[in-house]
Amino acid sequence: MRILQFNNYADPVGGAEVYALALTRELGRRGHEVGLFGTSPDREVDEPHLRVVRRPRYDAAVLAEEPAVRAALLRFAGAVRPELVHVHNVYSLGLDTLVALGTLGVPIVQTVHDFSLLCPNAWCVRGDGTNCAGGAGAQCFAHGCDKNYPFDPEVALHTLAKQRALRERVDLTLCPSVRLCELMRAHGARDVRRLPYFIEPIPVPLDGAAQRAEHELVFLGRLEPEKGVDTLLAAMPAILAGEPRTRLTIVGGGSLAEPLERRARELALGDAVRFQRQLPRAELGRFYATATACVLPSIWTENSPLVAYECLSAGLPMIASRIGGIPDLVEDGECGFTFRPRDAADLAQQALRLLRLSGTERARLSAAMRERSRAFRVDEHMAQLEPLYADLVRRSATAPRRELDDDWAALLQRIGGETRRLQRLAADQEGYIRHLEGELQRRPSLADGVPAPAATHAPAPDPGLLRRLARALFPVRPAG
Repeated sequence: MRILQFNNYADPVGGAEVYALALTRELGRRGHEVGLFGTSPDREVDEPHLRVVRRPRYDAAVLAEEPAVRAALLRFAGAVRPELVHVHNVYSLGLDTLVALGTLGVPIVQTVHDFSLLCPNAWCVRGDGTNCAGGAGAQCFAHGCDKNYPFDPEVALHTLAKQRALRERVDLTLCPSVRLCELMRAHGARDVRRLPYFIEPIPVPLDGAAQRAEHELVFLGRLEPEKGVDTLLAAMPAILAGEPRTRLTIVGGGSLAEPLERRARELALGDAVRFQRQLPRAELGRFYATATACVLPSIWTENSPLVAYECLSAGLPMIASRIGGIPDLVEDGECGFTFRPRDAADLAQQALRLLRLSGTERARLSAAMRERSRAFRVDEHMAQLEPLYADLVRRSATAPRRELDDDWAALLQRIGGETRRLQRLAADQEGYIRHLEGELQRRPSLADGVPAPAATHAPAPDPGLLRRLARALFPVRPAG
């Protein structure tokens, strides 16, 4: 079968990308012809089975339209001639690229890796920390959700538009967690199935040095607000009061790396907390092999975190937030212990509960986790996925194709056109301002009578079109 894998990024920056890359390799190993399309801020690749477009990770200015990416996708698809497209994450790509997928005339599968189709900041958690059922709209502002991770009405509009575009065109929706399956069905997705990820175990040391420590906690992941590492640091004084020998290693990088290090110093945690910046995936094995437990303190609605799968495979017990899809993987008392999200006191209590287990009890946990991980082996995963592919291609041969409705497509096109005109106007004005600055430096007397701006080549746009539309759909109201 000829298959096009399609994802925001072509680099292993997160769990979705690790899965998409691993799936591409496995499908190729099984004899399928697979092309992977994605983007990267660091490289441009144009090969028969790999197309990587160089662009920033995220640019709000191109959420409506990005012609270069759309054109690259259509050229690559023309060369691959896929019988099926498998879509992964799309939150940073332009709406026009998603609409273009619908012109390929082949069935589309999407693995939904997170809640970004249902929530402008992908948290599905309100400003007060309570769960949200999703759905971009006025509720995103009425409940202060933008406090979690800032967004504005335009981003909410794009979230709604992407959900609508994919709902119209995706034939089969795959979700790793029970919670996300429920929400995608509630928001109109068709043919939703649960399909957990498969595990590509990280090799762990096999020598005698790879013994589990008695009081070693580890966090592995991005240092971003949604990961809740500040809650973990807040829990450390209570953990140390109960078990003074405890040590915590935080492995990862992100926007909060320096603030979290400062917070650790403010809490006077000293050498009880060590920060290890990002490591290559292959070097993480020693943590999986020697730590006492891995902490997953997420405060957003995690879907199905890859690190939890890796802990299962390595037999590394977890102390994890009871939120989103985490309880699907961390059964309380069987794979570790769970705690209330954002509750440092409960985290500390559960961590101490695990740290005080006997060696025999920890060994039982580890053995049970490794046994459970057998259900997530690649052969079991592919035995479910390949028949879904084949059935979808067979059914699509006779089923009429559904297209995006004309009114909605026209709206997206209008938004994209206004965005481009605004960008051109801004570039013109920026150039004119630089010219004036240069003139004023050379002739300060001009400051008393700066000439009016010259006419620009861009037609006069309506700068408020997108903002007025977004605010009309999603009025911003005070939280509460």
